[in-house]
Amino acid sequence: MTRAVSLVVTALLLSLAPVLALARPLPDWLAAAVHAAPLVVFGGGALLGLLIGRGRLLLGLVLLALADSALVYLGDRAVFDAVALLLPLNLGVIAWLGEASLLTVRGRSWLYLLLLEAGAVAILQRPELAALATSLEQPLVATSLGPWTALPQLSLLAFAAALGLVLGRLFVGGGPLAAGTAWPLVASFLALDGASLGRPASVHFVTAGLLLVVGAAWEPPRVVHADDVTGLPTSFGLNKALRRLPRRYALARVEIDDFVTFRTEQGADAASRMLRLVAEALTKVGGRGRAFYCGAYAFAVVFRGKSAETAARRLDIARRTIEAATLDVRVPERPHPGRPARAAAAVRTVSVTISVGVAQPAGRGADPHEVLRAADRALDRAKEAGQNRVSA
Repeated sequence: MTRAVSLVVTALLLSLAPVLALARPLPDWLAAAVHAAPLVVFGGGALLGLLIGRGRLLLGLVLLALADSALVYLGDRAVFDAVALLLPLNLGVIAWLGEASLLTVRGRSWLYLLLLEAGAVAILQRPELAALATSLEQPLVATSLGPWTALPQLSLLAFAAALGLVLGRLFVGGGPLAAGTAWPLVASFLALDGASLGRPASVHFVTAGLLLVVGAAWEPPRVVHADDVTGLPTSFGLNKALRRLPRRYALARVEIDDFVTFRTEQGADAASRMLRLVAEALTKVGGRGRAFYCGAYAFAVVFRGKSAETAARRLDIARRTIEAATLDVRVPERPHPGRPARAAAAVRTVSVTISVGVAQPAGRGADPHEVLRAADRALDRAKEAGQNRVSA
């Protein structure tokens, strides 16, 4: 029933958009609604995505808003060609992204990359880049598609690749928002195809945004169990990840060396800041590694599709990064006899090291929790060997 309703809503939105785009003149009230629609859909949808922690929804709406703004305010043919190339590819990639709030380090990195692309599109108007802009119009094959579409062949190839990405995500178990990216892709094609002929594109882009919101509405609520200090998923998320591992994977246990002593000497605030520093380094470990906070001063990292050797190599890079990182902490000055107490503090530079244990399954059907216990034993060996090292 839910899927049928979503299909009906999708069909209505896709059929309504061309009517609004072509109908002229519109009644005053409808013209005002169409004029306000981009702000309502893009702004309201982005706020919704931010509140419920749906980073992909927010990212998709920002992408559509940037594309719409580029066509409205820049209006250059080179900008149009760049948007027609990058927009479908980005929508295809969004279908494959894991869910993450844009308030996290990983989520912010997606947004930064998107804004970097927007800046690159804007500078295509510079005269010295005319040759590059012209290359976006060059046909790939000697076939005229004029009767069907005015989009460049390179853009059509990008749309075909994006559709392949979305359908591939659908077949490997993507949720409604991931699979539902196909409909915004269709609406975006209609927007760009119409814009290439001088017709308004905003209605279609707004429709694409609404379709993204509809896809997010049919997804089950995402239960977020993130630690307040580190921002990482907690042990609840780790247990969930252990139930969805592929045949090949590696698990790691990470502990901050002598952290109890560090907290006692430097204070709770410095300890929290150091936990965040270590957490951020582990989120950037690469190799498809995903970090989890397990409480106190312990972490776990899950590497999907990687061997223990590869995971250990990645984590050793993270270990050296953490070893080289420092924090400046303020330590209250000791009171002197006969002098009034002062709130002044001395600044001290501090650092920590980590010890890591890595393990992988011995064969098919291995219990992931047993692999995690093997990583714990490897961690014990690393600490017994002198700490600040990786043991596999």
